[in-house]
Amino acid sequence: MMRSHTIILLIGLIFLGSCSKEQPGGDGIIEVETGFSLAPANFGAAITRADVIANVDAVKNLWILQFDGTTDASTLVKREYKNSVDNLADLKIILNKGESQRVVFIANTFDSELFNGDNASPGKYSFSQFKKKKFFISDESGMFTGSGEKYMRMYGSYDGDVPNKDEPVLLYRIGAKVILTYTSEDVSSVPDGSRFRITSVQLKDVPDSSSYISDPLNTVVATPAYVVNYPVTSGSATGVSGEAYSINNYDGFVSYYLPENIRGDNLSVGTQQQKPLFAPVNSIWIEIKGEGIGSDDRVNEYVTFKLYLGNNLTTNYNINNNTEYTINLKFKGINLKDARLKVERISDIEIFHEEIIVWEN
Repeated sequence: MMRSHTIILLIGLIFLGSCSKEQPGGDGIIEVETGFSLAPANFGAAITRADVIANVDAVKNLWILQFDGTTDASTLVKREYKNSVDNLADLKIILNKGESQRVVFIANTFDSELFNGDNASPGKYSFSQFKKKKFFISDESGMFTGSGEKYMRMYGSYDGDVPNKDEPVLLYRIGAKVILTYTSEDVSSVPDGSRFRITSVQLKDVPDSSSYISDPLNTVVATPAYVVNYPVTSGSATGVSGEAYSINNYDGFVSYYLPENIRGDNLSVGTQQQKPLFAPVNSIWIEIKGEGIGSDDRVNEYVTFKLYLGNNLTTNYNINNNTEYTINLKFKGINLKDARLKVERISDIEIFHEEIIVWEN
């Protein structure tokens, strides 16, 4: 089997403008009007239908949280929810003037209560608490917000003085994307060869929750407490993201949006074929099911192929936020020694007992 693996980091930029005016905010606090310019980058083209569109590049609404420092113990001092962001190039907000502040941006939550009221009280709510806040995922639809048109949550942060001097802030999508394409070659010319006929694809052991922080370079290993399996994909239709998929017998394609899952490296893995043997618990993988078809078109085997994901073909099991994984699989027959394959053989010979009945007058 031959396979290529492409990783693309896709980043949005926010540029923080200099302050335009100061005003007293009470208790000696000076409030500063600050300008921002948002410019999310492309996250790849999507094949969509009119009623369900995944708009993964847009900023529709925005939470802004200001903390009084850059450590986990820093506390929230200001919060604002913008229900709409009409002019990304000229966004203005009011912040508290101060040194070594942290300003956090969370886009596309569609939830004005997420950090309101007791959910995040100024003076009490710490950055450590923010890091622990999660949204939950029962299937792929949990990766999107909005109704009708779909959006991805995004995260960015700025550490420094307020106001500052036009420091850029990177805005990352909270989630990754996997694009899988496959072909299964004709092996009728190979003696006793079996061609892999695919019947279904499924993404498995996906974390059931995600934080609101996105760092594409994150390497801190964490074991998800709970995982879920996405629904089985078969046939040809449009997924919840609005992107088409087609699972055909010998060629097909499908894409999945999924949360971050940092499971680390295992240097014991020598080849891609060995990756399932050393996979850490609750690593994300793709299950491809099908049948081994002989040259006579008979089913010789029932086959399950396990493909573990990661940032390389062998030792790494990480799925990073704001990263697109492109996987091309080419099947050339069925290798019974491949650890990625679970094969249930079917007997080639069926034995019947012949019984002779003699009728007597």
